[in-house]
Amino acid sequence: MRYKLRPVSPASNSPFSAEEADELVNKDEQYVMRPWTHPAGEPVIVARAKGCVVTDVHGKDYLDLTAGYFVNNAGHCHPRIVEAATEQLHTVLQVSGKHGTVAAVRLAERLIKLLPRSIDQAFFSTGGSEANEFALKMARQATGKKDIAYLENAYHGLTLGSLEVTASEKYRESAGKPLGNETYTIPNAYCYRCPKGKRPESCATECLDGVEEKIKARPTAALLAEPIQSVGGLAPPEKWWVRLDAIRKKHDLLLIIDEVQTGLGRTGTMFALEHYGLEPEIVTGGKGLSGGVGSLAMTCAGKDVVAKFFGGTTPTSGGNAVSAAAGLAMIETLVDERLIENARAMGEYFTQAAWALQDPWIGDVRFTGLLGGVELVANRDTKDVLGKKQIAAIKDALHAEGMLITVSGLYGNVLRLQPPLTITSAQIDTFVAALRKVLAAVRHSV
Repeated sequence: MRYKLRPVSPASNSPFSAEEADELVNKDEQYVMRPWTHPAGEPVIVARAKGCVVTDVHGKDYLDLTAGYFVNNAGHCHPRIVEAATEQLHTVLQVSGKHGTVAAVRLAERLIKLLPRSIDQAFFSTGGSEANEFALKMARQATGKKDIAYLENAYHGLTLGSLEVTASEKYRESAGKPLGNETYTIPNAYCYRCPKGKRPESCATECLDGVEEKIKARPTAALLAEPIQSVGGLAPPEKWWVRLDAIRKKHDLLLIIDEVQTGLGRTGTMFALEHYGLEPEIVTGGKGLSGGVGSLAMTCAGKDVVAKFFGGTTPTSGGNAVSAAAGLAMIETLVDERLIENARAMGEYFTQAAWALQDPWIGDVRFTGLLGGVELVANRDTKDVLGKKQIAAIKDALHAEGMLITVSGLYGNVLRLQPPLTITSAQIDTFVAALRKVLAAVRHSV
């Protein structure tokens, strides 16, 4: 069957007939491979997307609290990004990585001027996992050491190299063979579940006790970390980063900051490292860097690291001109439309609205800008994790209510909420109303 998009009729929100929509869903199941099993109602086959809303082939609207899997920071199909990509399509698409394009040069310049003074140049690749693998390569080449320290609960990608610095055993085991032993973990700052039982006001960063001895015992090239962990939305207190940064400097570790998910306005600053005044030697980025057009990632580094870097070759589509033009337009949109300020304001609004539900299953609400979520517990006093059956029922029911979310966190009990930075308070109210309804319904049925 050939499909023709036609104007949406007043009686339907879909550009397809019911027969065509069903056929598309069936063909997706027949021909498209996905790396996970589907929860109820998924996958959603999207026909149109605008701002914070996506519409499936049957005409159902969803409020996208994932920003297209954390990519569309300026919203789906922002006209300024579409215009920039379309204009680039008529000039240059892609050239050899040995050369360059005007769009990639301009994007690199913009990024370097936004990043700390410790960063001098940008290397473009095609995805966050790849960007982090190049960062590991750079660190090892620059220091002559092999070991990399990373945080508990960390996620840095799913390719073989990036899996070595990703904490999830489920993901690591998916490689089908033992990974190398050149990486190791150090404690992260999960303040809601502080292993020392401390409250924030009495914290002396005891979770970092012993880290220095662990680093000293190994030939460690670098510490790799997100400034704020996207898995669960864990934001360390500033004193935690001050202590850890001092330790790594004392022992000559490079600092690799992963901004793949936390960058480009997501946390209420252009890059999340700004919250802590960090000056890393290497910074990675991806996801939203292309504005949702194609794939684009970056590994940016200081001159001392750059001087020793040998990549062997460059990713075939690294620095794609269309993606670079779209990415530059996305950055300018964030600035001109004050979307970073909106991320801060809406993160605060989200926090207050979720707490206002006073639901017994809501144990913690944590947002830094629009990165964060709601941690669900069976008992607020003991912080017992809400069961998998209830979590699955909540996610499925929210989906039925037209809410696209993911579930995350160390224990799989955090409703991960990372919408486009264009989200409004009215749209947050719509989600919170659905959450109120769903939590009550699941509590009485499961």
